[in-house]
Amino acid sequence: MKSINIKDPADRFDLSYVFANNFASFGKNKSALVEMCEIAKNIAPGVHARAVLVHPGDIHETVSLLKGSPVRSEVVIDFPDGLGGAETKFVQAKVTKEAGAVGGDVVLNLHKVATRDEKGIRGELLSARKHLEEVKVIAQVPYLWQYDRESLPWLLPILAECGVYCLKDWTTRTDNFLLPDGDELDYTLETRLGYIKYLSDYISSHSLPLILKVAGKVTKENVFSFVSAGAVLIGTSYRKAESLRKALLEESR
Repeated sequence: MKSINIKDPADRFDLSYVFANNFASFGKNKSALVEMCEIAKNIAPGVHARAVLVHPGDIHETVSLLKGSPVRSEVVIDFPDGLGGAETKFVQAKVTKEAGAVGGDVVLNLHKVATRDEKGIRGELLSARKHLEEVKVIAQVPYLWQYDRESLPWLLPILAECGVYCLKDWTTRTDNFLLPDGDELDYTLETRLGYIKYLSDYISSHSLPLILKVAGKVTKENVFSFVSAGAVLIGTSYRKAESLRKALLEESR
């Protein structure tokens, strides 16, 4: 498993204010972007969040707000469903790089996973990697775990071979275009810990240069369980960052 130096719990945190709904854009709430960047830079004296994630349209301002700090500026790419194809991923990664950002979370196209379109997946991921050296992949792992579990061992080596360094689950979207009518995804803590442990064990046993990130529904009560199961990075609302850091510090004592 890829190693990341964790000196403080805040080194795990990717802070975000990113939603799949148009009304949540920073364009209508610029004060939230400023607040998030200030929190990222000042979670505690001498401690900073690892990264801030925004939509591509907000990356220039984010880079400016974080200038001079060690906090990484990153974007979500082809959000929320990954259906824009290689062209969208290429352009958004290019904009991200030109703005001075260091990485991005690329949304996996689940259609291509369902059809086992390895060539298509590689093409989309590599189009983003042409501009960004450091790429994480957003996958709706609860859906894959529930309906297409065998896709996971098929997918993980492809991600590693394309230079992706992290697989991120996603729980803030409660449906997708492949979900059977009337069905609901299982986001329970027990289920999430189960697939994190499975993925972590598979990555370790196959010596893949990947780490895991959990995002959504992380609380001070469960954050230590996610880390213990194998999650290295934590995606969280910026307003929850300090409480999560305190919870992890308490568990480490």
